[in-house]
Amino acid sequence: AIIGAGVMGTKVAWACARAGMPTRLFDVESGKATESVELAASWSVGAEAEKVQLNLRAAASLEDAVTDAQLAFENVPERLALKCEVAASVAKLLSPQAYMGSNASVLPCSPIAEASGRPERFFNMNFSDPRHFRLVELMTAPQAEPATVGFALAWARHIGMIPLQLGKENIGYSMNRLWRVVKKEVLRQIAEGISTPHNIDRAWMLAFGVSQGPCGLMDEIGLHSIRRVEQQYFELTGDPSDAPPMFLSQMIEAGRLGEGTGSGFYEYPDPAYRRRGWLEEQA
Repeated sequence: AIIGAGVMGTKVAWACARAGMPTRLFDVESGKATESVELAASWSVGAEAEKVQLNLRAAASLEDAVTDAQLAFENVPERLALKCEVAASVAKLLSPQAYMGSNASVLPCSPIAEASGRPERFFNMNFSDPRHFRLVELMTAPQAEPATVGFALAWARHIGMIPLQLGKENIGYSMNRLWRVVKKEVLRQIAEGISTPHNIDRAWMLAFGVSQGPCGLMDEIGLHSIRRVEQQYFELTGDPSDAPPMFLSQMIEAGRLGEGTGSGFYEYPDPAYRRRGWLEEQA
């Protein structure tokens, strides 16, 4: 059962269905899960598409989603109170033998695990986009049983990911902390007029020989998600430099959320950075 049919929830559900796992996707917003199931089906072709269509369906209710589920994995927005509320609600409907998980970018595992009432069978994961990348990080609370860790690692591998386990809880995991340093500096340079999104991406792509820069990646993730994570860091640390910059909020309010809405730092579906010769163009 995948709870939350937003960007990452849909991608995780797609990965499960593609791997042959019967998967139910639920969202509290009416029609959202059905819409996301249709979107997920469009990401595959041929036999893979048939497998996704066969294994993935929208759940009519939370109870419908979690009934007989081996795992209930939550992908709701990154707000601790909301995640704890969802964990408690799911736990009331889920079999005691089932596992629970949360897809988080910043939050540690323990508070959500405690809210679930089954911390020994609970884990956090931080997924990269399973359509393009294979990295997923695993974090557990101290109460997690070895069988829970084994299950989480096996599930990740089964759906095509490469899981890396943290030695202990850490705000922002490991890779996300590294990405966060880059992201925070990129946003600062744009906010202070030091550089432009396109020139930052050009520099990154030229320096590392990759096909996408930090701003293109933020567009893909969704700028509203970027702001939510930055806000979470700010609330956890109280450091004013961690607060999301004003220009990011202005872009979001203008509907420029990134790839999902057709515009962000770039225009979609054909962003400039994918254009032949773009790196050499005069900025």
